[in-house]
Amino acid sequence: MAGNVWILGGYQSDFARNLTREGSDFAALTTEVVDLTLAESMIDATDIEVVHVANAFGELFARQGHLGAMPATVHEGLWDTPSSRHEAACASGSVAILAAMADLRA
Repeated sequence: MAGNVWILGGYQSDFARNLTREGSDFAALTTEVVDLTLAESMIDATDIEVVHVANAFGELFARQGHLGAMPATVHEGLWDTPSSRHEAACASGSVAILAAMADLRA
C-alpha cells in the first residue's frame, strides 16, 4: 500500500488512574482500551490485519511484559491477528505508529 496512512480513531486511558485502588486489573484495562478504540474508529476487530501495542513501563509497574498478545485475550475478533509490542519509554506510542505505518506501506 502506497500513499498516505490515516489514523481512524483511538483511545488513551487515564494514566493517573490506580487500577488496584479501583479493584481492577490489567486485563480490564486492556478490555477498556480495545473496546473503546474499536468503537471510536468504527471498525470491526475482524477487519484488523495487524496489532501494534505501545507501552512504556508495563513490565516494571504491572509485571506484565507480554503485551503484544493482550488485545487478543480480551477480544475474540483479534484471535489469529499478528501483534507486537513496542517499548521506547515516552516514545513508545510514536514507535508503534511508525511500525504500523511500515506494515501498511509494505
